[in-house]
Order: sequence, then C-alpha cells, then structure tokens
Amino acid sequence: MNPQTPLDPPCSTIAYRTIRRKDWFDPDDDSRVKAEAFMRRRPRTKKDGSHDPGDDDGLSVFDSHRIERQACIENELSCYGIATLHVGSIRNLGMTVIRDPTDERKLLIPDMPLENPNNARLEALLDSVAETARIAVRCKWKKPQV
Repeated sequence: MNPQTPLDPPCSTIAYRTIRRKDWFDPDDDSRVKAEAFMRRRPRTKKDGSHDPGDDDGLSVFDSHRIERQACIENELSCYGIATLHVGSIRNLGMTVIRDPTDERKLLIPDMPLENPNNARLEALLDSVAETARIAVRCKWKKPQV
C-alpha cells in the first residue's frame, strides 16, 4: 500500500461510483452491485483506428465532498444509479485512492483490477470491493439530445 500524502482524500471520504449499466445491479439481491461495476476498462484501438486509453490512469469515482449525487448522474450519457464506497475501506483492501489531477471532482483508484482479470486473487478483490459498496440511489437517466 502506498503512503498517503496530504493531498490524498481522507479515509472518511465517501466516493460515488455511477452505475452506467443496468446489469451491474445484482438481479438476485437488489441491495448489491456486481463486481463488474468496479472493473477498469482496458486500453483499445477503436474501429476508426484511434486509441482509447480506457481507464489506464485508474477507476474514476466522484468525491462526495466536491459534487452532489444528481450532478454525478447528469455527468453521464446514461446512468442507472449511484453506489457509494468508503475510501478507507478501499485502502483497507490494499488499494490506493488519489485525487484525479485533471478533474477536481473525481478520485482515481489506479490499482483497481482491469476488466476480466482471469486471476482468482484479483477477482476476489473485485468481489470484496463490491461487498463494501452500498447503493445510494437507483434511477434511469439519459442525457437529452441537443
């Protein structure tokens, strides 16, 4: 675990993770979010040949001290809800949480596993993250066409 710097969010910080896919909610337990909601996207080459960096800098979550829940929802093209994570719980799992240097409203979890890790230890870590998450709100939001 990396040492915390004065600029890093305190352990008591609550982070908001937007739920961008309906199937990220557990169909068997309506109080639970699946581990897939916390996997980082891998870098890839798009159909047009351009590079999509994915989440190479870390899983992006919102800092509840710097943005309201509704603003998080409206920040997305579409959203099905918000799950909360405690920064201290994430750090207790051995991960790092830092401020996003490009967006003061966000935090990054740089060592969150990438999607489909095919590694039992990393899959167990993702399950542990999902276990600590709490659903704050469910909704159906789609950004209006301009």
